[in-house]
Formats: sequence, C-alpha cells, structure tokens
Amino acid sequence: MRSNKLIVLIILAASLTLAACGTKEETKTTEESSNSKPVSIADGAQDMKQVLADMKTQLTAKDAAKVKDSGTELEGKWEVFEDSVKDKSPDLYEKVETPLHTIEAGAKVEPLDTQTLNKAAEELDGVLTEVQNLK
Repeated sequence: MRSNKLIVLIILAASLTLAACGTKEETKTTEESSNSKPVSIADGAQDMKQVLADMKTQLTAKDAAKVKDSGTELEGKWEVFEDSVKDKSPDLYEKVETPLHTIEAGAKVEPLDTQTLNKAAEELDGVLTEVQNLK
C-alpha cells in the first residue's frame, strides 16, 4: 500500500514538472512574438543601410570584433522584414541574400578580407536602395 502511494506521488510530481515546462515555453514564445514590432520595408532597409555605413567605418579601422557584431546585426535587422520583401519581390529578396551571406561569413573570418567585405557591402547598399523603393 505504501509503495502504491509512493508511485502515485512520483507520477504526479513528474506530470507537474512536465506541465510546467510546457507552460514556460509557451509564455516565452508569446513574449518573443509580442516584442517584435512590424517594420515597414523602407524603414527596415534604412536600418540596414545605417549598419552598413557603420560597418564600412569599422572595416577602414580594421576592427574585426565590431565588424563581426555588425554582420550579426545586419542579419537580425533583415529577419524582421525579409518575409515582406520575399512576398513582394522574390528576385529582389535573392539579390539581398547573396551579398548579405557574403558579409555574414566574411565578418567571422580573421584576418578580415576588407576588399571582399567592402565589395559585398557596396552591392548590398545598392540593393537596399531598390528594396526601399519597393511598393
């Protein structure tokens, strides 16, 4: 009889633990989605252009750590509105992705290949101008 009560208590404790984990995850997901504010395509492209301008300065200074951070920041800014661009213009979406991936990968390599990164940054800057004009 005593062992049956012990088994019931163990099962109950395990159930409560698993249920609490599920609730916590749902709360976290809800908080993340509520923190993301919709960004217009033009505003998102402008934000990315600002990060690119900062990155060019960092490349000139050969500050690898800041260039790496800027590469990560660019991807974060792009994720906010990339689906909108993809829906409106799949070709333009691909034109952004190509130099963006080059920058992301190149920013992680040491020593920095400043020539390749500058070329990709210029290409991305031009494409972002097109993205800003997307209606």
